[in-house]
Amino acid sequence: MAKTDAERKRAQRERRKFLKMKRMELDLAWGERELIASNAEARGFIDQTEYLVRLVLDDAARLERDRSRNKENEKK
Repeated sequence: MAKTDAERKRAQRERRKFLKMKRMELDLAWGERELIASNAEARGFIDQTEYLVRLVLDDAARLERDRSRNKENEKK
C-alpha cells in the first residue's frame, strides 16, 4: 500500500531528526552559484546539495591524511 503524503512527510521528519540534520543558509554571489551548478552537473550530481556535501567530506578526508602525514614526519 502506498504511503500518504502525510506519512511520507512524517517519515522524512523522523529521518531528519534521527540524523540531527539542520538547514544551512549560504549567501552566494551569482558567479558562485553558477560554478556550483555547472560543477555539480559536470561531476554527475543531480542535486547540488549532494555535490557540496561530497566536497566537504572529501576535504575532511584530505585534512585527515595531511594530519597523519605530518605526524609521521614529526616522528622522523
